Amino acid sequence: MAKFFALYATFLEVNQSEWLLGVIFASLRSFVNKFPSVLYRGRPEYCGLLCHQVLLCCNSRLLSVREEAANMLYLLMRRNYAFFAQQGFVRMQLQSLIAVSKIVSTMLDQNDSNLKRSLGLVSAYTTVDEEMAKTSFPGEVRDIVKRLKTVLNATSQMKEHKYDPERLIELHYSLAKSYCDSPQLRQTWLESIVVLHKRQGNFSEAAHCCVHIAGLIAEYLKLKGVYQNGCHAFQAISPNVEMEESGIKEDKEFSESCQYSEQNLVNFLEVTINYLLPAERYETVGEISKLLIPFYERNRQFKKLAELYNKLYHAYNKIVEVTDSGKRCLGTYFKVSFFGSLFGEDNNVTYIYKEPKITKLAEIAERLTALYTKKFGTNTVFIIQESGKVDLSKLDPLKAYLQITHVVPYFNSQELLEKDTLFERNDKICKFVFETPFTRSGKAHGSTAEQFMRKTILTVKHWFPYIKTRIEVVDTQMFEISPIEVAIEAVEKKMNDLQDAVKKNPPDIKLLQLLLQGSISAQVNQGAMEYANIFLKGKSSQVSSKHVIHLTEIYRQFMHVCQEALELNGRLIQESQVMYHEDLKRSFVRMEYQLNALLPEGIYLSSNDENTVSTTLKRRSKKNTSANSQRMSVLLFQAISGSK
Repeated sequence: MAKFFALYATFLEVNQSEWLLGVIFASLRSFVNKFPSVLYRGRPEYCGLLCHQVLLCCNSRLLSVREEAANMLYLLMRRNYAFFAQQGFVRMQLQSLIAVSKIVSTMLDQNDSNLKRSLGLVSAYTTVDEEMAKTSFPGEVRDIVKRLKTVLNATSQMKEHKYDPERLIELHYSLAKSYCDSPQLRQTWLESIVVLHKRQGNFSEAAHCCVHIAGLIAEYLKLKGVYQNGCHAFQAISPNVEMEESGIKEDKEFSESCQYSEQNLVNFLEVTINYLLPAERYETVGEISKLLIPFYERNRQFKKLAELYNKLYHAYNKIVEVTDSGKRCLGTYFKVSFFGSLFGEDNNVTYIYKEPKITKLAEIAERLTALYTKKFGTNTVFIIQESGKVDLSKLDPLKAYLQITHVVPYFNSQELLEKDTLFERNDKICKFVFETPFTRSGKAHGSTAEQFMRKTILTVKHWFPYIKTRIEVVDTQMFEISPIEVAIEAVEKKMNDLQDAVKKNPPDIKLLQLLLQGSISAQVNQGAMEYANIFLKGKSSQVSSKHVIHLTEIYRQFMHVCQEALELNGRLIQESQVMYHEDLKRSFVRMEYQLNALLPEGIYLSSNDENTVSTTLKRRSKKNTSANSQRMSVLLFQAISGSK
């Protein structure tokens, strides 16, 4: 039977003469009248395939072909209604909606006016069909035609935004969301989003679309008592799945035609892995495999198990490779705010955009400017350079304004301890942060002693990665940090970057030397030493004692890491770089001496390299130890008592 329908589908798909198409439709009408059970009791794919090809013919430029196709579509609905003793035509309703949804997602560059005319003709047939006039059939036909036209009307917006990838995906997503009670319809629109993401190279998002499809199938199977865990099984992969797919309701009208099985679930999990690998999200492959392995084992599919374990082997090897090399980027994030009535419903709305790999701010600014200039015209789109709050009264209401700011994922102290790897800090993230420098005088930048920082934390509606590459911001929080806290964060960042370079295996000597030079070189270490001179030398009464103690400890750790990095560099360099290394050592000794004079109790560095730490400088700084110890005791007392 599958070959029979494939043959007729080919006849309808390939360009034929009007006469031959008339013969084919006559043959199909005869089949439908004689063997209705094949279409309405058999596999729904047969009915779906026929509906799809008939609806494509409804969009033909030839009037005779459109009339034949409209007549065929009406007959399919009528026979379905009669087959179930006038209790509705559920299968034709569902398969028609699925077919139109698939057609819409692939015909953005085509005209659908002929298809709308054909659907109007189907609706008109109900007024002349006297036999069915007193039944519920005419009303149900008009209802399904209205729903089909609603889907078609969505194409007008899709055509308008066909060059705007984010907006186009959101339109597809809104249609998928509207069919949350009809799994197959929702699946159809999610599959269309997969196609769009694949075209743009967004493999992470394509994978998560497949995860959502697998989640809704799992939830449907749970309602049927087949798969006990439902979409909760995907919690470790993405919290978005349970948030969106657990709300599925069993629509009795459509559930009779929906024939999901565990195999459907397995198929989408397998496809998900195929997208995760090029997305470089190798860790998620392991989580997907945990769902697949029990099914393969239960069904003794040993070949499938062997293939899966082979993929796992390569995935985990890739994790080791990219972890050692550090050559993996899972996306760059930007806050994009829209201002101006030209943006319509996006006016005064802020999104977080996920851009591929390493995308510079200038690149996304250029892309969005070009995109909206094409929509609104030249000299209408402007970029707001400042990252602070926008004064709307100063904006031209006839212009379109974009404010674009680079943001990074935000984690609290506990999350930083739990999320130790690059992948963990780029997976299941919903909070982002950016910093805005300011001074009490109103200027953005000032001296180190008066340089404050405002941190803005943005929370989005869903977790990245997601079905979409941009997610709306739903919450904004701001807090200020003092100049000494700015200093603590700056020195701590230098230390962490250098520590990561030291741990890299194999070592990257170019990166190591670049960071070493930025940390201890006499020409460029003014920033680190300037913080020490301002906040640790002649301490201001306005500086908190606990922050002074914290900065002191950070400097001690920083110097230990610098020493470790310097020793590693000494082991890695070639003969031609000996003089360069000796210069770094002298800069380190000089910096150590300066800090010994400032830090309570000095810095205690143990090293096998006697030249790294100058014993002469140690003796010079030793006489300051007693005074520094007393100063440290006072600071500790103030911190404990809360007097400062």
